[in-house]
Amino acid sequence: MTQEDVYNKIIAVLVDEFEVSVDDISMEANLFTDLELDSLDAIDLMVTLDKELDIEIKTEDMKDLRTIKDVCDFVLDTSNNE
Repeated sequence: MTQEDVYNKIIAVLVDEFEVSVDDISMEANLFTDLELDSLDAIDLMVTLDKELDIEIKTEDMKDLRTIKDVCDFVLDTSNNE
């Protein structure tokens, strides 16, 4: 799985599940300030990625994830360690 694969999956989930405009999404976009997700949305995002990418994401691991790049890097690190 490449960073581009993960990024594209995150885009798809944000657009489909959270009705975020694709124009607002970038690697530097902050989940909370730029994309206007709340903490429950962030958990829902991770649960969806967990299922769709077949990885295990623990809630405590999510506390430092703020940007799309943070999420991509985290997913790649998690998938490479399994």
